[in-house]
Amino acid sequence: MKTRISLRGTFFIAALLACGTAAADPATVANGADPQQGTKTAELTELWRIGGEDDEIFFGSVAAIQTDSQGNFLLLDSQLSEVQVISPEGEFLRTVSGEGDGPGEVRQPGDMFIMADGTICLLQGFPGRIIKVDSDGTPAGKSNYSQVGGGGGQFAVLNRGFGLPDGILLVGIRMSFSATGASNQTYFLSCCSNEGNEEVVLVEKENAIDYSDFELTEKGMDFIWSRVAVGPKGNIHVAPGRNEYEIRILSPTGGLIRTITRQYEQPPRNSQEKKVAYKIIEAVGAYYPTQPKRIGTEETAPAIAAMWVTADGRLWVQPGDADKSAPEGSWLVLDVFTPDGQFEKQVALTGSFNVQQDALFMQPNGMILVVVGALEAFLNQQAVSSKEEGDETEAQPLEVICYRLET
Repeated sequence: MKTRISLRGTFFIAALLACGTAAADPATVANGADPQQGTKTAELTELWRIGGEDDEIFFGSVAAIQTDSQGNFLLLDSQLSEVQVISPEGEFLRTVSGEGDGPGEVRQPGDMFIMADGTICLLQGFPGRIIKVDSDGTPAGKSNYSQVGGGGGQFAVLNRGFGLPDGILLVGIRMSFSATGASNQTYFLSCCSNEGNEEVVLVEKENAIDYSDFELTEKGMDFIWSRVAVGPKGNIHVAPGRNEYEIRILSPTGGLIRTITRQYEQPPRNSQEKKVAYKIIEAVGAYYPTQPKRIGTEETAPAIAAMWVTADGRLWVQPGDADKSAPEGSWLVLDVFTPDGQFEKQVALTGSFNVQQDALFMQPNGMILVVVGALEAFLNQQAVSSKEEGDETEAQPLEVICYRLET
């Protein structure tokens, strides 16, 4: 279960990274534990909210949020298999796509991204394909992921996608099955053509599943699922290791531009955090044809939970202790790095949201959207209860709140 970086045309660098050794060239920016400008508290100015108990708009499970060239917000509902388009002022404009197998239709999409030409791409997990629609919802075709060099006898699951200046970036799983029923899985991060043809494999990890003694572990399942972001010039930011605060910046052709590190100590999980981690793995297990006999979680939170890159080239990182280190009156702290990799500052977001239960989506223009109740909605979609025994409270409808970040 080794993670390796594969950079086509740069074999020597690839070999160094595969062994976990930092490359001497290009430069590694090694940051200390403290940011240069300290921690700044940022006010979140509410612009609008949608959903919730008192709204006619209903969400099943919001899996992704994107902003189009007009400043409209696209909210992907993976349960209802549709996209709600919201104006910059919070006005509902239209619904794009819908559940089905016809042109422009999709079934339980797990992610969404926008291509360079403005085409909206909905990522259907399995069978892995990209459903394309224009901004007004007109069907614009579909593409299937195709592994470089073929790969007959394999199935592909697509989990995340990003638009690049000339192509797309896909995160997924290639699966093949042995005669004994075991599943050989390869997690991958790959640059692909607009048609889904794989061109450069950036990161891969092997993970075998034995259904005769099915164990699903957080360590085995770990990959860069939420630890990848794309910058305004198409550069790819990826944190390959769960337990290392290390971010590698790659060009769209796979060349290593820079490595960023920060001194960081992973926080141990408390009992509630362990329960949440267990529930998430249990929910992922619902995707498999056989339910796992055992589930394994880690004692520590990941060093990096999520990443975003804003239009000014700054990298925003949600560390594993984002809530534990938050000042009073804030709900989490984000690490901010300059375009050249310097640990510039930490930004504490005011509010009383729950890092475990509510989801944060940062947009390239700096807007922040919070999906209240995101975890519970995801677990319910997978028929996994998020409640403690004896808890009979009713689940609250999802609410999406949009903020302008004032730093």
